[in-house]
Amino acid sequence: MIYDYARLNFVNTVLSKRKLQWFVDQGLVESWTDPRFPTVQGMVRRGLQVEALRDFISHQGVSKNTTLQGWDKLWSINKKLLDPVAPRHTAVEAAGRVRVTLTNGPAAVEVATVPKHNKNPAVGNKASYRAATVLIEQVDAQAVSEGEEITLMSWGNCVVREVARDAAGAVTGVTAELHLAGDVKKTKLKTTWLADVPELVELETREFGHLLTKAKVEEDDAIEDIANRDSVKVTAMLGDPNMRNLNRGDTLQLERKGFYIVDQAMAAPGQKLVLFHIPDGKMAK
Repeated sequence: MIYDYARLNFVNTVLSKRKLQWFVDQGLVESWTDPRFPTVQGMVRRGLQVEALRDFISHQGVSKNTTLQGWDKLWSINKKLLDPVAPRHTAVEAAGRVRVTLTNGPAAVEVATVPKHNKNPAVGNKASYRAATVLIEQVDAQAVSEGEEITLMSWGNCVVREVARDAAGAVTGVTAELHLAGDVKKTKLKTTWLADVPELVELETREFGHLLTKAKVEEDDAIEDIANRDSVKVTAMLGDPNMRNLNRGDTLQLERKGFYIVDQAMAAPGQKLVLFHIPDGKMAK
């Protein structure tokens, strides 16, 4: 018996080796293992677990109808595998970061031991640095108002006493008072933060878009006309000191940002940590 089954296509991409080679030749991607490529090596480099790929393919079955699949289902399966085991870390965007001065904060830097994953003790523990000065992102600083009580995640509440802004409206500094007895369930804003200590890790995250600007490719489409030439977003960040110990290929979750895979570890002095964003199925990438 000979069974003929249809081709499996994906939106906003091509599976033709000739057309994929064009992206390499034009320098729009770095190689055949580029995380934007629909190759197994490329997708694994982007954080796809092989088990997730197997599950996705097995669910497709054998059909004689050519299908055009979205990426969301594949990455949703992948997220279900990562979520129970990926350690949690914290990072804030370097640009526009705001120093929060805690008037009653620790006189000296304190280091507490906290779990890497609140729901899975087997993942292990990490060090949580706490200081009288912490860093938060500009977007969170813009959301606070004087007199408001907010939550510093995994530490406790504080009451905002003063918000300083420049002429353009950007927040330049916040003064607050710790209120650790406060109820975290009653605060509107729960923000990620980092103690302002020298041990913070310089890193960059890379978020990838589709190879093509068009979802469904027609036979008469010229690849050069629909190629996405702006498919990488690079963001400079500061990460918690525990991230120094990450190795290439490790997966993790940055609190309130999503899942990532380490593409470049801090293997040598001065080498920057590079994280690739792993789609979670909510974004069609």
